Amino acid sequence: MSLLFILIGLYTIIATIKKPDFFWENRKAKFTRKIVGDKIASIFYMIIGCFISGVGVYLTFAG
Repeated sequence: MSLLFILIGLYTIIATIKKPDFFWENRKAKFTRKIVGDKIASIFYMIIGCFISGVGVYLTFAG
């Protein structure tokens, strides 16, 4: 389970950096970008990716 969290977090980080259309043009991503702008949305998604990866790393070493 912890590996899954790490992979999902890394996927989110990589997708935020690369900005592929299927990820960045998603309905929810477009909504977030419309409200706060591209730069803040990128920071927001990076924080989410880091948090999810961090949870995975924590679960790996804690349990």
